[in-house]
Amino acid sequence: MDTNKTGAYLAMLRKAKGLTQEAAAEILGVSNKTVSKWETGGGFPEITVLPALAELYGVTADDILAGRTLRQESPPETAALKRRLMSRLRLRFDVCFAVSLALAVTARLGIPYVSLAALPLSVAMGWIGFVLAAHPVRYGGVEAEGAFWLNLLRKLLLSAALQWYAFVCLLRLGTPDWESVDLGTLTVPYTHDQWKPVIFCAGLLVLIAGFTLAGRRLAGPERGLLGPRLNRGQKALLFAAGVWLATFWALWVWADGKFDAAIAPWIQRFGEDVMQDARFDEWWPQMKAQRDGEVLPWLRLRRAVLAAGGLTGLGLLAGGVKSILSRRKRARSAGGDDGEAGRPA
Repeated sequence: MDTNKTGAYLAMLRKAKGLTQEAAAEILGVSNKTVSKWETGGGFPEITVLPALAELYGVTADDILAGRTLRQESPPETAALKRRLMSRLRLRFDVCFAVSLALAVTARLGIPYVSLAALPLSVAMGWIGFVLAAHPVRYGGVEAEGAFWLNLLRKLLLSAALQWYAFVCLLRLGTPDWESVDLGTLTVPYTHDQWKPVIFCAGLLVLIAGFTLAGRRLAGPERGLLGPRLNRGQKALLFAAGVWLATFWALWVWADGKFDAAIAPWIQRFGEDVMQDARFDEWWPQMKAQRDGEVLPWLRLRRAVLAAGGLTGLGLLAGGVKSILSRRKRARSAGGDDGEAGRPA
């Protein structure tokens, strides 16, 4: 057994997994220096750590000690059979996924009785498709790479997000406002429906977090459902975006409610065009001063809230884009350094 050969093999396996020495050491429960000692040929891994190390890299203990992969490749017919089976599993899921999306869109249309039945059917079809694809992989002796799981979970997340959106649209918040019944469409507004966007965004974040954890469990901790793991700065930026959304929407609902309350008597008296002065007679200037005193302060406040929310939102968006671009640049630089280090002198 050659410690240098084993060390180079371990370093190659770690980089193929996309792990740093610190990440591998944390998973294995050892120090960074220990992982570095293995990879530089300073010694073999301890017998107690060897099984966990082999499981982490997807090889056997004999492969690690030999410094190379000893198992033979699958015969061509076995590989072709596996490809056909995995293609069939993906097709099963995709059919159920397409039906789930169609039912979710139907639920969003708000068709009486039909929408109420389509929403639970949409949820059922999405999970049935996932079980049809995942069950043979988990219990049928068929191996699947991380990309297979990420593909299923990303599509399932899209379906769940659309189902959540349809459910929020069907949901009625608060008590009915019977004074504002639209006799033309026979619709009744509810008092707190303006909070639906915030509720949808909060639920969407919960869905993303849940599916991200599932992706790490099935595809491996180094694989991300929506990309690489967020660093501390990106997490702080995401938290700031959530605080901004809640604050902006609360201010907007308050300002918009004040404006609606102030202008409602004028609309009831003069119609929807009450803010257009050209349609009134010469006596209107006397009423205009009273209207402006009651309505314009809230109209200006509403515009100010919208402008402030837009500017701060653009600032957060610019910060997020900058963070993503800088991370990609560092990833490319790290990949280039590894490539240069791996070249023979």
